[in-house]
Amino acid sequence: MYTFAAIIDSKLRFGTSNFITLNIYEEESARFRGALLALFGAPLYKTTDIDDAYCYIIQVTDGALNNWIFTAYEGPSGPAIGYKGIPDKKVELAANALLDELDKIVPHDFVEKLMGEDFGTTVIYGCKDGQCFYKESGVSALVEI
Repeated sequence: MYTFAAIIDSKLRFGTSNFITLNIYEEESARFRGALLALFGAPLYKTTDIDDAYCYIIQVTDGALNNWIFTAYEGPSGPAIGYKGIPDKKVELAANALLDELDKIVPHDFVEKLMGEDFGTTVIYGCKDGQCFYKESGVSALVEI
């Protein structure tokens, strides 16, 4: 049995690094963000930068009162879970419990616009009534020389 709580302490995110890349894209990335909104409310911060869209600090506690601090964020590789420390089996179980909980959640309604300066990309994504969407535009064509 695990419990989950959002923490508003930006210092806790420093030193965390990518622990689990979720390898989800488009509508699934919107669904992940909507589930975080539904479970934890507003993120610690959000931006319009596609490489740093938002960040949550989440404490996961097990029945034995062990606890772990994770970040849930969307960065250059898409949505991910971050962790600071030496991962072990208990850390993996706690992170997977968080992901399992998020999978059960009906995503909260939201719409966000993200900009990717590298390729001139604009993404508008979100969820409405449990249905998520993703629209990308303005991708610059790469020219071979």
